[in-house]
Amino acid sequence: MSNGKKGKDLLIGAVVGGLVGAAAALLFAPKSGRELRSDIAEGATVVSDKTVQLATTVSQKTQAAAKTVSTTTTDLVGKAKDTAASVVETVRSWKESQSEDDIQDEIAASEAAEDLVIVGR
Repeated sequence: MSNGKKGKDLLIGAVVGGLVGAAAALLFAPKSGRELRSDIAEGATVVSDKTVQLATTVSQKTQAAAKTVSTTTTDLVGKAKDTAASVVETVRSWKESQSEDDIQDEIAASEAAEDLVIVGR
């Protein structure tokens, strides 16, 4: 399990545990109905504000990660294109450097080797 998953699970557990504990404390506290409703409303406001903060933080981190992945991918694609172009250019220059006579000599040598193999059988 990754550290990010563990941290996320811990955060979720802490939030849920905090909410359950706060609700239990409010419900078992010796307060009047009006005070209890006021405390619950304040608690809901605090939880709402923290949720908005957490959502904003997650959104910002997700956008930053997406930008990093995009940049890295673009860099890798560029490097791959440059390497492919270099290989193509190397092959082209090699083919151009081979003269017609060299190619004919290689073909003749290849045919002679075939004849030797056939005669040797």
